[in-house]
Amino acid sequence: MLLEFAIQNFKSFKELQVFSLEASNEQEQDDNIRRVAKIKGDYRVVKTKAIFGANASGKSNLILGLVAMWKILDKNLKYDEVFQDFVSPYKLDGELIKQPSYFQIIFVHEGNKYRYGFEVDMEKVHREWLYLKREKEVVLFEREGQQLIELNEATFKEGKILRQGIKMFSEKTLVISILDQLSSPISSIVKECISSKIIIMPNLPARNRFSNPLFMQTIHYFEHDDTFKNWTVKLLHEIDGSIIDSELKKAVAPDGQTHKIPIIVRKINGEKTHFILESEEAAGTKKVFDFASIIYNSIKEGKALIIDEMDALLHPKLTRKIIELFQSPDAHEEAQLIFATHDTNLMDSELLRRDQITFLEKSDEGDSEIYDLSDIKGVRAKDLFEKNYLKGNYGAIPNLNQLEKVLLHV
Repeated sequence: MLLEFAIQNFKSFKELQVFSLEASNEQEQDDNIRRVAKIKGDYRVVKTKAIFGANASGKSNLILGLVAMWKILDKNLKYDEVFQDFVSPYKLDGELIKQPSYFQIIFVHEGNKYRYGFEVDMEKVHREWLYLKREKEVVLFEREGQQLIELNEATFKEGKILRQGIKMFSEKTLVISILDQLSSPISSIVKECISSKIIIMPNLPARNRFSNPLFMQTIHYFEHDDTFKNWTVKLLHEIDGSIIDSELKKAVAPDGQTHKIPIIVRKINGEKTHFILESEEAAGTKKVFDFASIIYNSIKEGKALIIDEMDALLHPKLTRKIIELFQSPDAHEEAQLIFATHDTNLMDSELLRRDQITFLEKSDEGDSEIYDLSDIKGVRAKDLFEKNYLKGNYGAIPNLNQLEKVLLHV
């Protein structure tokens, strides 16, 4: 499970900022809701976490930071330009533009706690490190440039490969990526837990749905997995009670090719009516269909799903339902949902605990700060979170007084 992500000198993050999913000591009251997972190794981790903040506060930048780390780890052996494509240092400080960006992720796998990170600029890797905690935390390796400054061959036996062939990695390659290619056990765990067990959905511009991998993945599962199909229909039914079924039909798509397209079956006034998802259904219904496969896989296989603007195009009740799916005792213990949102209706103590609500606020100097509701003194477990947030008690809200001045002088 994902425990923590730390970032520095990336987009609006000037100073080191930490996004944590470790749970506080707050007690749970309802056995039918699992908001905290208690996993091997005595770790307590929140199942879902919401990220709130004003527009341009840094919510999307936090998720893009995760994307950057994910892409660099996954692609650094394949093309050098991955650094130029995804590294974006803080631009409001002339000195920091010249410095590397910092990324670190902490996760738990089979009771072991891994802390992995690197510092990179748009050209090369400056530092890389990996720590492991069983009973106590120990370093497995650290590098600076192309030099290994620490190597624990007793615990990190695959590190002997590095000692024997130090020239295998360059200033543009990560040690973990190389050792993973050689099927080294610990490195493969790190690569797998970041690249395959974390699913990140940034807010990207819309494109042709038939070139959208999410949409096509849902089509594939829909066609070959009846359990998934039935689950998706139930989810669509949550949007509109008239939806009773869905099926695939061959048709010529807007790109001129023949595809299998989804048909939504509704029962209205006792009669079944068929609607083409692409051209006759609402944007929210399309988005739920697109996201169905990754939501299902995360819940069933225990993955961390990270979504920017999850509430866009969705009714608040449906957004709440998706959160409840991840917090259901029937979901995989390690399934997690992390999402950026503006929907303050979700600030409900019956749905989210204080340690499940994160705020992002941008300073007057333009740098973003991360803090949790549980970090604010005096906030009680049963407080009216939404009301107090909108009153400005927690910060991280737009400065509307300035907006009014601008509008009045137009």
